[in-house]
Amino acid sequence: ISKPCKTCDGHGLKPTEVKLEVKIPAGVDDGMRVRLPGEGQPSPDGGPKGDAYCFIHLKQHSIFHRDGHNLIFQLPISYSQAALGATVDVPTLEGKRSLDIGNGTKSGTVYRIRGLGMPDPHTGARGDLLVETMIEVPKSLSKRQQELLRELAELEHKEITPERKGFMDRIMEYFSSTNGEPSKAK
Repeated sequence: ISKPCKTCDGHGLKPTEVKLEVKIPAGVDDGMRVRLPGEGQPSPDGGPKGDAYCFIHLKQHSIFHRDGHNLIFQLPISYSQAALGATVDVPTLEGKRSLDIGNGTKSGTVYRIRGLGMPDPHTGARGDLLVETMIEVPKSLSKRQQELLRELAELEHKEITPERKGFMDRIMEYFSSTNGEPSKAK
């Protein structure tokens, strides 16, 4: 083409802006695409229109993180809830759900609530909601709370748990093998 059209540069196509209604299936993940049959450019040879594709970019949710079809929620719990156990409400995509936190729960313990994650866009099968506990340590305590924690600390000092005994045995073994000398870096 010796003198191409300024609009299409000789390709026979011109850019246009079109608004389309796109049905996004539940459970799509970041980077997936939705096919829109017949909404693309027409064939340069005069054939039917091709397909258009809508690429999905997800915005980060304010409280849930996604891992495939599973949702992850970090649940802050108090020291007393972790030690004594508690029943707490956790948010889900459908509202609140009660969750029993077992006594002696450690920070980072994950509870699985089956079927409350994201649906698979092809099968509809749902992932799980994974609730990860995070023990919150208060930054300030009332005088009464301080008294109670000091009393608890005294009781803990007298009681040696199997975990602490194993840890202390390993420390003592380490120091006896090095004759109390710090190891020298090479």
